[in-house]
Amino acid sequence: MEKVELSKDQLKVLKEAFDAFDKDKTGSIPTDVVGTILELLGHTLSEEELEDVIDEYDEDESGQLEFNEFVQLASNYVEPEEDYDALRKELREVFMMYDKEAKGFIPVDSFKQILRELDGAVPEEELDDIVDEIDADGSGTVDFEEFMEVMTG
Repeated sequence: MEKVELSKDQLKVLKEAFDAFDKDKTGSIPTDVVGTILELLGHTLSEEELEDVIDEYDEDESGQLEFNEFVQLASNYVEPEEDYDALRKELREVFMMYDKEAKGFIPVDSFKQILRELDGAVPEEELDDIVDEIDADGSGTVDFEEFMEVMTG
């Protein structure tokens, strides 16, 4: 695969994705979340492909990727010129699939469903925490801006 030169927007998106999975703010993420992040970027790899990619970039075999290792890995999967507007458009399409009546918001249950589909391993308690944080007004719904905020960090 050809490496692409990443734009500031692309680096920002990768940093936000990285930070979202670097829960303890250690500066590294466990290699077992790399597949999830790549799926969020639109790339699904088989277990074998994922292992090969991780082996290639987790040079110290720590089971953790530092941000620079993650950027090197992810740069193989980021589409050239995948800017913030394009990401926003893709996320808008996902949002609209759940906002069938075009109300401008989705119920928190639908939002949880999206998160489950992205990462089936997220504990229900963590989903509740994410929802509580994003649904600060307690409306029981998530509008597109709130949705964007969660999905982009």
